[in-house]
Amino acid sequence: MRPKVVLFGDSITEESFGDGGWGASLADLLRRKADMVLRGYSGYNTRWALKVMERVFPAAGDGGAYPSAVTVFFGANDACLPARCSGFQHVPLLEYKQNLRLIVSFLKNRWPRTVIILITPPPIDEEARLRYPYIENTIGLPERTNEAAGTYAKACVAVANECQIPAIDLWSKMQQIPNWQTECLWDGLHLSRVGNKVVFEEVTNTLKGEGIGAEDLVVDLPLIEDVDPKKPLTAFDDQDQNAVVTRSGPKTSPILGLKETKPTPAAHSCRLSPMAPKTEDKNRAASDCTVKSKETSDVTLANSFAVQDSYCAV
Repeated sequence: MRPKVVLFGDSITEESFGDGGWGASLADLLRRKADMVLRGYSGYNTRWALKVMERVFPAAGDGGAYPSAVTVFFGANDACLPARCSGFQHVPLLEYKQNLRLIVSFLKNRWPRTVIILITPPPIDEEARLRYPYIENTIGLPERTNEAAGTYAKACVAVANECQIPAIDLWSKMQQIPNWQTECLWDGLHLSRVGNKVVFEEVTNTLKGEGIGAEDLVVDLPLIEDVDPKKPLTAFDDQDQNAVVTRSGPKTSPILGLKETKPTPAAHSCRLSPMAPKTEDKNRAASDCTVKSKETSDVTLANSFAVQDSYCAV
């Protein structure tokens, strides 16, 4: 079965399949090796994301196959200033952190071996936000600031560290590029071609570090060079629904399509990945990421994510 990578986020994810987009570039890099599944929702914040998790990520019995990795890319809308024109999208910082924990917990409870990658919001060019408002701005002040985005970016990285999962600090990375305001962003928020390239490279490197790089995956059916011109059908004789053996590469893992490795003992941890970890933290207990649900009026929703084995400590 061909593995898949799910891209979950706001408009920066929704637009990633456009020309030159980071999602489209990933799909091209991993073509015939992994499927990119786009789950981007323009304008969404982490509060709204929690409301739709069950619909976005159906259980296996409902058609939800086990993904190799999921990118979680929220924060740009959460960081909107509450008293500005996009204040209805704002999520307070502490709630944002707890929402990220609950999102990670939901995904890990559903798919314990899936690699979860948190991506911070990008930096903000405030002058450009005034030139390109997408909601009527009657007070003449930007609805976002780079300072606020940076605060939420640090919070995102902190949650990833708590959960011992990878994080991409896009806010910091982009500001290392000269003239990032115009090089990486086209409207002070959304990504230009250069900005998309930055995200693509960061996600690619992170996937590679987790053992899900292009070199770790194999094609899911015989290549043309694996077909004997005199007996072409023999290339397909040994195929089954989940495994591939070709002269060009090794047998694939039946679930993830990765190069076959020796199995490792199962352990519930934030950092479980499809490939065996290179090192083991002997001091980490399996329950070191237990979610403590925040006090909220929506207790039922929060409890639905913090079931059985949970993964992120408050």
